[in-house]
Amino acid sequence: MLNPIKWLELELKRNVTRAILDTEKNLQNKKKREQKRLREGRNHVIYYFHQVDDPYSHLCAQTLPLIANTYDVEIKTFLVPSPTKEAAPEPDLLKSHSLQDAKIIAPHYGFTFPSVNELPNDKIIQMAQWAFLCMENQSFEDIIKIGDLLWKNDQSSISDLFSEPLNEEIVDSTLSRNSKLRRNFGHYLGGVFVYEGECYLGIDRLSLLEKRLTNLGAKKDEKAEVIQRRSSDVRAIKNLGLEVDILWSARSPYSYLAMKQLRELSDKYHLKLNYKLILPMVMRGMKVNYEKRMYITKDCKRVADEKGIPFGNIVDPLGYAVERCYSLYGFAKKHGKEEEYLRAFGQAVWADGTHGYMKNNLKKIIESIGLEWEDAEKDLDSEDWRDEVEKNRKRLFELGKWGPPTMILKNKDGYQELVVWGQDRIWLIEEQIKMMQTRIN
Repeated sequence: MLNPIKWLELELKRNVTRAILDTEKNLQNKKKREQKRLREGRNHVIYYFHQVDDPYSHLCAQTLPLIANTYDVEIKTFLVPSPTKEAAPEPDLLKSHSLQDAKIIAPHYGFTFPSVNELPNDKIIQMAQWAFLCMENQSFEDIIKIGDLLWKNDQSSISDLFSEPLNEEIVDSTLSRNSKLRRNFGHYLGGVFVYEGECYLGIDRLSLLEKRLTNLGAKKDEKAEVIQRRSSDVRAIKNLGLEVDILWSARSPYSYLAMKQLRELSDKYHLKLNYKLILPMVMRGMKVNYEKRMYITKDCKRVADEKGIPFGNIVDPLGYAVERCYSLYGFAKKHGKEEEYLRAFGQAVWADGTHGYMKNNLKKIIESIGLEWEDAEKDLDSEDWRDEVEKNRKRLFELGKWGPPTMILKNKDGYQELVVWGQDRIWLIEEQIKMMQTRIN
């Protein structure tokens, strides 16, 4: 049982976070920033942070000339290093995942990515960084060119871009300075756009930036859009006997946000959803820095508002609440209510300001899905779930992933058709299903 001091600490964090995420307050802050910009006579300025060896940054670079042509904005580019261990606790897995993911999603947006499977070595990364800094009157096309050469491992062509011999000291000092600037804006990764106090990570959030600029009247052509994801026009839907395994964490807000979307996908395509619990990353010994925690929380609020999902009155379930949640999962699953249970718990801690470790609150959650607390309480604080959760953790890393939600689309024979990470890739599951539909037809 948590002591009163811990309860007070959680309540303090809840109230602070709730204030930070207040939708009306944030709208007012945006209006004030825009009024200040107009008073000062400043142009619309986007700060873009580019990491040369980040596959997502290479995709983002391809959006820069499109943004400049579509919106009345000034874009300032900054070279940044790879994220720290606290921002990316599994750097090797992140690099491998990012490469494969970028290659898969690029064609859906009309972008390109070299057909490579090897990650760039430190030497060519440094060469690409220096080439970036050497280019006088640097154009967006230059940034794209450097990325193409880097991913093709064309060291000779990159060296041709040097105006003077590589200076490691200048590279390091520039990376350090720009990294601090990025951190001051509230972020920690490459491929980040910043506009008037708000960060937008990668092409996944660029549509939100576009919407903001459009609302401010910065759009040159009302019909034009930078981000236009292409989708298959397959319409006929058959029951293909598909299943999706979801490696899910009670402390992952993105896991919670994924649930409504997965349910809608399941209803549309007759999918069986199998939830597989894993421990939160922090409870597995991974560290998460302040910038990452804050960005994720704010980003989840944006996604939730966009998709009509309750979110924002948060009591962090880290630790005891997660353990108690997992101890009752088997009971809910035995009664065919596992999805309802996890969704109810998720809404309780991410949207309703509920302390997830308290017995009375767990009782309300269980009863809200039509189950008897008297029966459920017998499993409260059991340790039976730990072996299964550890098994799921091992599977997660076998798949080359490290965080939730990770989703595995399986065909009727149990074969893995697709493995994706993050609620941002649920659309990719749908595209894979459409492709399978076409294949069968």
